[in-house]
Amino acid sequence: MHWSQRIEIIVKQNPLPFDLIVFDIDGTIKDQNTPVAKNIIDITEYIKSLGCAVTYATGRMTNSAKIYAGLKPNVPMISYQGAEILNHSDYSILNSVEMDKKYISEVLNVIKFFPVKAMIQYSNQIYYDTDDGWIQDYALRNNVDLILDKNYIEAQQRDPLRMVMVGEPGIIINLEIALKSQLSDDLYITRSLPHFCEVLNKFADKSFSIDWICEKLDINIEKTLAFGDSYNDIKMLQNVGYGVAVFNAVEELKNVADQVLDIDGNFGIIDFLNKTFT
Repeated sequence: MHWSQRIEIIVKQNPLPFDLIVFDIDGTIKDQNTPVAKNIIDITEYIKSLGCAVTYATGRMTNSAKIYAGLKPNVPMISYQGAEILNHSDYSILNSVEMDKKYISEVLNVIKFFPVKAMIQYSNQIYYDTDDGWIQDYALRNNVDLILDKNYIEAQQRDPLRMVMVGEPGIIINLEIALKSQLSDDLYITRSLPHFCEVLNKFADKSFSIDWICEKLDINIEKTLAFGDSYNDIKMLQNVGYGVAVFNAVEELKNVADQVLDIDGNFGIIDFLNKTFT
């Protein structure tokens, strides 16, 4: 039996407040340098035992998401902000939404006026054009291949999953504004962390990926719950049935959330899930 049929049967036989829970990872269920806490893993295991689908939607590259997530999703997982959807059993790619390579030069023409580091990312590969210790460490932490490519000549020959620019938060805000003023009709442009600006296919965000999963599992979007903390979670929380911003979330996300947790850290999420599912 296909994985989608198994989950669909479980969901339909066990009416619950929500049929699908989606967690952002960094800043939501884990800090940058710590694993997912055991209490989060324990309660999600309990919720899965009730028949609920649980997964994560992260901006992390696929290899990094597999290493650091900590959760054990029972439905497909979302990485690269939604540009890739992975089978939760073997990590094979179920859906991929690339950015047209013709936009690489247009993005480069905008960012050349800003003091930022730039990466062009493919599935578990990073292209960069200048030796840089920070990018080398980033590739090592994310367990991906790093390819030095002067002026991105080779990178521009194929469609990437995304481009990532890294810089001081104030500069990144201005860069995001500049990119959106020229390319927002064609591309998805978002800050993920205060010092990260990302550019992807306009259909490569978490909300579209959740729609994809719901369609495959025959889940009503109104029966979905999502937790997030940052700018790249805004569309996700607006799209799901019930969107929850964690205590430390950015104000822009709190403004669109159905609920803002009033308890800091994992305890806010634990409290919410206990009240909802027990």
